[in-house]
Amino acid sequence: MRVLVLLALFVVPAAHVAAQPDQVFAPTDTSSASFGTSGGFSILLTEYGFGLGGIFRGAVGPSTSALVEVGLGVGKDAREQQFFIGFFGETVTPFKRNYVLLAPLHMGVEQRLFSGAIEDNFRPFVQAAVGPSMAYQWPYFRDANEDGLRDVNEDLYGPFGGLGKGSLRIGAGGTLAVGAYFGRSRRSAQGIRFGYQGQYFFSPVQLLEPDPEVEDPERHFFGTPIVSFHFMRLID
Repeated sequence: MRVLVLLALFVVPAAHVAAQPDQVFAPTDTSSASFGTSGGFSILLTEYGFGLGGIFRGAVGPSTSALVEVGLGVGKDAREQQFFIGFFGETVTPFKRNYVLLAPLHMGVEQRLFSGAIEDNFRPFVQAAVGPSMAYQWPYFRDANEDGLRDVNEDLYGPFGGLGKGSLRIGAGGTLAVGAYFGRSRRSAQGIRFGYQGQYFFSPVQLLEPDPEVEDPERHFFGTPIVSFHFMRLID
């Protein structure tokens, strides 16, 4: 009898434990919605050079986010060629008339792709955004006679010397891109994006001198492929 009691003490709890179903823990949700509202910055690479940007994202669905993005980068004419002169590294760009900074403010939608078929540590997406753009141009040289042409006695300002003598241009533009975010963190994400960005300005941007040797010295439209590296952080 004592043996049967001891067996019962061991068998009954073991049967109770065996009857309990295994607990299943849901995987961490790292979809776009899990980031809620997030912000960050981006490093931009275009055919004109480098730039910086700021990004604000707000989830509006399981795989969809509203997007606001601002950028700041230089604009150039593809014909500009810089030459080094003298012994101290001075440079000169023939026929250059103005510097220009481009500042788009675009709003749009970001849609995650293949969320049910690809692991959450790789989240491809597509973006489309439109909005206003601004261009700020300032003189490359001291144009004493204001004819738009650099004479031999007119000195160069340098990149910042004529910054206070500039003028603003208003326009509109858009960006279409694809990319992906990486990592499983719920607090931050890094990504890369490839796309095309175009900006049209209602008043022309005067990049080159109005010289007979220069064809089309003014530009209304700036279009460039764009590669950007994104660094995002959860806000709430």
